[in-house]
Amino acid sequence: MALMAKARKPVRGVDAPSVRPTAYAAWLVAVVLSVPVFVVLSVIDWIW
Repeated sequence: MALMAKARKPVRGVDAPSVRPTAYAAWLVAVVLSVPVFVVLSVIDWIW
């Protein structure tokens, strides 16, 4: 994922500067929300 993001950043920055911050913010929010859910599910699965 990190490599793909790094490869896409220069292209997006040149083609559409206004789109990149919004897309990055949406990706960041998705990651932040998905990590706790994944951890909780893993802990529940491990306990049970």
